[in-house]
Formats: sequence, structure tokens, C-alpha cells
Amino acid sequence: MKAVMKKTMLIWVMGIVAFASKAQVVTDADHGVNFRDLHTFAWLNPDIQVRNPLFNNELITRNIENYVNNALVTKGLKIDNQTPDILLKFHTYTENAISSMGGYLMWGGWGFNRGFFPFTGYGYGPYQYTKGTLVIDAIDARTNKLIWQGGISGSINAAKIQRTIYKGVNKIMKKYPVS
Repeated sequence: MKAVMKKTMLIWVMGIVAFASKAQVVTDADHGVNFRDLHTFAWLNPDIQVRNPLFNNELITRNIENYVNNALVTKGLKIDNQTPDILLKFHTYTENAISSMGGYLMWGGWGFNRGFFPFTGYGYGPYQYTKGTLVIDAIDARTNKLIWQGGISGSINAAKIQRTIYKGVNKIMKKYPVS
């Protein structure tokens, strides 16, 4: 019985991890732009479409900008608020979502002749979560045209929001064209 419970718990945890790791990065770039000619950047005000204060505060905004700054500086760009080549803007959105997920544990129940059993088997049903989206735009400061965009969307958790943002920004910025 214990071996079955351990295997079932392992399968369940693997399912949750697989579900949570579905966050996919999507990027697009203007292939007519030579990113090697762009050396400086500055920030525009963000577009935050989030009502929940756990996901909408100064710390999150500052951390997103700092993580992007670090990634771009590592790629050789510099912050220049006076005459930037690139203007950066990020957008955040959250929404409640429901996903069907099978194989979750059903707890509790009394056996016929063995007493109380904490685990009674598999169940299937809806899983409610918060879906978060982060989009980063790079805009040519001279033409005011979008030249690159990267985004990620996936399940977020208020208790792990900073870690999620850090990982998400890093995944996006790995796809930024090297200057």
C-alpha cells in the first residue's frame, strides 16, 4: 500500500511540475533592424493590467526592470535616459484560469474493516489557477516602431512571484538579439 501511495504521489507531483513548467517564451523581431547598431536603452512607463495587489506593486515593477537591465548590460548595452537607441516597455496581465487535470489525490474515507484511510485513489477535475503574462517591447527611439517583442505566459503563485518573474525575464531575454 505504501509503495502504491508513493508512486501515485510521485506521478501527481510530476503532473503538477509539468503543468507549471508549460510557460512558453514567444519572441519576434524586425529582421530589417541591425541590433548591433543599438547600444543604449531607457524605460517607458509599464502597462500593468493587474487588479490583484499581490501581483501589482512597485517591487514587481522595479524587479522586472532590474532583471531586464542586467540581461541587456550583460549583452553589452548601456542605460541612457537622455538619448537612448531603444525604448523599453513591459506589459503584465493576470487572469483566473481553469484547467482540467487528472490524477489528483482524493483524501479521506473510512474503509469497511480497516479503519480510516487517508488516501483513497485518483480523481479528475478542474484545477483553478492564476495565469500571468509578461510582454517586453523594444521600440526604436528614432522611429517609435516596435523592433522586438518577447513574452511569456504561465501559472503564477503569489508566494513565488519574484522567483517566477526572475525566471520568466531570463527566459525572454535569452532570446533578445545580441547587439
